[in-house]
Amino acid sequence: MKIRLLILSCGILMSAGCAHQNLTLATRGQTTAYTVIQSVNASASQKYAAEELQTYMEKLTGTKPQIVTDDTPLPKQAILIGETRYTAKLIGDKANVADLGDDGFRLKTAGPHLVILGGPVRGTLYGVYEILERFGGCRWYSSWHSVIPKLDTLIIPYIDETQKPAFAMREPFWFDFFDGDLAARNKANGNAMRLTDKHGGKNFRFGGGLFCHTFNPLCPPEEFFESHPEYFSEINGKRSKEHSQLCLTNPDVLKIVTSNLLVRIRKDPTAKLFSVSQNDWHGFCTCPACKAIDDREESHAGTLITFVNQVAEAVEKEFSNVWIETLAYQYTRKPPKTVRPRHNVVPRLCTIECDFSKPLDQSAFEQNHKFVDEIRGWSSIATQLFIWDYTTNFRTYIGPFPNVLALQGNVRFFRDNHVVGLFEQGAYQGRHGDFAELKAWLLAKWLWNPELPAEPLLKDFFEGYYGEAAPMVRQYFDEVHSFHTNTATNPLRIFDDTKKPDIPDDFYVRAMDLWKKAEEAVKDSPAHFYNVRMGAIPVLFASMERLPPFGEIKVWVTKDPQRYGVPEQHRNIASALQERFKEAKNIRISESTERHEQILERIKALANPSPLPSPQSSAIAEDSALNLGQRGTWGDTVKDPLAEDGSAMKLFNTHYEWCTTLPFSRVAFDPGVKYRLSMRVRVEKETGKDGKAFWAGVYDSKNKKGCGNIERNTSAVEKGYAWYNVAEWVPERDHYFWIGPGHFDKKKGETSAIKAVYIDKLKIERLD
Repeated sequence: MKIRLLILSCGILMSAGCAHQNLTLATRGQTTAYTVIQSVNASASQKYAAEELQTYMEKLTGTKPQIVTDDTPLPKQAILIGETRYTAKLIGDKANVADLGDDGFRLKTAGPHLVILGGPVRGTLYGVYEILERFGGCRWYSSWHSVIPKLDTLIIPYIDETQKPAFAMREPFWFDFFDGDLAARNKANGNAMRLTDKHGGKNFRFGGGLFCHTFNPLCPPEEFFESHPEYFSEINGKRSKEHSQLCLTNPDVLKIVTSNLLVRIRKDPTAKLFSVSQNDWHGFCTCPACKAIDDREESHAGTLITFVNQVAEAVEKEFSNVWIETLAYQYTRKPPKTVRPRHNVVPRLCTIECDFSKPLDQSAFEQNHKFVDEIRGWSSIATQLFIWDYTTNFRTYIGPFPNVLALQGNVRFFRDNHVVGLFEQGAYQGRHGDFAELKAWLLAKWLWNPELPAEPLLKDFFEGYYGEAAPMVRQYFDEVHSFHTNTATNPLRIFDDTKKPDIPDDFYVRAMDLWKKAEEAVKDSPAHFYNVRMGAIPVLFASMERLPPFGEIKVWVTKDPQRYGVPEQHRNIASALQERFKEAKNIRISESTERHEQILERIKALANPSPLPSPQSSAIAEDSALNLGQRGTWGDTVKDPLAEDGSAMKLFNTHYEWCTTLPFSRVAFDPGVKYRLSMRVRVEKETGKDGKAFWAGVYDSKNKKGCGNIERNTSAVEKGYAWYNVAEWVPERDHYFWIGPGHFDKKKGETSAIKAVYIDKLKIERLD
């Protein structure tokens, strides 16, 4: 009986085509017996899947299989791509492609055949990449660095598995992942990636130029404010044009936004998402109607969701498949108490205020506790929920930002709270931010499957991307991630200053040595050598930032210029950064263009310092030497024929901030000596009003005190440009000059007594 049962068991295996045998798809030096077969109706991405399989089988083994369509007889040994007329028979059960969705796939060995089953959008293509990655050892770490082994044989063991992604939209929003091939090979989709038809296109594309912060484009204040100020936010009892939102209870605003949105959808009807979302600042409306809804809902999301629901209802009548996205961001992050987003409304919750040194739900930081509560609230009321997550330091992309160990936990947390679309914003403007390639690659892996163990992935990347330098880079990685242990008081946030003491100075000394050893280890491997040199940029930059400030001098008013010569250590670090920037070509330092340019200028000045000037006791600082905060909002540089050099810094009358500054870290002066600072300024007055014209002074940022100041009323300023003494004091490097338009009481509805203040230049004189 036992023998008979054994024979019967073998018979079952044979009748199933010996399903558990290994398949040798290709052997080096031999013509492959396998043919790639696809449907005659294959989509563009399925055809590309067949081509990619053919291409990489040849790269792996030197053997190139033939591609045929399923209107030919089934070959004896075949790799079936997508749904062919033979697929269901080979699998032996219902091969339901619809169950796999756009991106899912099934891999199955069926006798001598391999079935890669997926739908026509991307599933088939992703299935091919899974085979190549898992069994061929292919790795696509970046657009310029992949690992494709040379194999003697390409063997597929018995397999029968189905994979579907954890998120419908998976977007690692990092510069390199905009490359369509890199994104597809790592199973990432999204709006920004260059995904063409061969990659499956973009089924989560934002259309009509409406991606986020769209209130102003949909109801422009430039067009409507003068005639209809009631369309815009009432703030402190007054309708506001600048830094305002919309009045979301105004029926005309609803009509205008809906009409303008429909115009854009009609021009771009294949897009899935259109954003109707608040501008990128506060300024919500506090008129009685808006306030009543927000008070009832205990959140400013009350008016927002009520408004967006009405827009979405109108859109659905004409475009039933379109989703209207809006932001749960800053003041709208808390979910409304009773209002519910319609089924075609997609709230996108933003993590901007959080700590990122630990997973969001594990950090002790107060903002993380709030966010955890808020996402749970939104996930309980929204049909589909998107997340805008932040994975870099936007102040300085190239500074150390040790957040890698939080990434997987965050992705899992989002999945567990029913998020369907995850936008992971990183250093999107250029290459080689802190561990940029590692972070983007890991995010792609975890957006597909958050349960993939971290340690094998880290080992895989370090060895493949850095080669023989992997041990040194890993040592650096582990140590830099050992800081920020007390998240309640020491969070890691996305606009942190690299000079913050969270990471101690002595660490960077050790880190520099590790990266030098890493570079030496791969000096004979050009690809790894480049990756190591780029990987060292954050340590070089942080080391430069921690050095005493040199090379930023804008104004020279010293009898001892040699005191301000650039030290050799500064020159060496800056030169090393310059060399790497030249190699990379498209480095981006900061999200802020102004800050990016300022740091580039500083590095250039340190690496190639200008000859020192002669000693002098007085100097002029033109308006171009001054800093201006929120350029375009608080003020701007303008042509002014009344200024001596034809240029001035114009400060607007919409505020009274200390918006223009000159840090004395940029002034070469003699310590312990008294100086006088004066300014050449003119005031454009409001007719018939008397009030504050400007205020200015010198502030000691280290000791938090003023060192001298001046204020003038409009009645006390001269006509045209005039010189005004600001302060006489003994300057230090932590001091800075400041000026702002004259202050006024906004809370009582007052407006400025001036039209503008114009700054031509400053004069700094040594008093001895």
